[in-house]
Amino acid sequence: MTTPFLWDAGAYTGARANYLTTELNALAVSAANVLSTLGAAFNQTNTIAHIYADAEFLAGGTFTPLASGFLELWLLRSLDASAFNYEDGSATIAPGRPADLIIPVRAGTTITPRSGRAGLIMPPGNFKPILRNQSGATLPATGNILSLAFYREAS
Repeated sequence: MTTPFLWDAGAYTGARANYLTTELNALAVSAANVLSTLGAAFNQTNTIAHIYADAEFLAGGTFTPLASGFLELWLLRSLDASAFNYEDGSATIAPGRPADLIIPVRAGTTITPRSGRAGLIMPPGNFKPILRNQSGATLPATGNILSLAFYREAS
């Protein structure tokens, strides 16, 4: 008889947290490598580490995303916990690997999208988030939020 894998009781195991906010203000469409500035450093080693997260983008106001628009999210990792050297990625340099998560953004005229995506695998140590706007339109000037809600399998 197989044992079913279940989500930890209560579904999300931590409070929903905003990971990128002002870094997303008026973020231009990426014709080349226009990414948000790096968010703050986060550490998963001081408490119970989260294995998965669901991501959500909430626009700070109305804008007009194009068909097939999306946002790319990378969690830049630091493998050396004491020196905090992160893999390449900045407002002008895209990381040298595919994004950790693609968040589709629905098309529309003068809309305030709220888009999400499940199943982001979280790194075990230190990381910094960075995001590229591929929605087809510049993000609103203020109020944009990328948040994560964490969960894990039951033990």
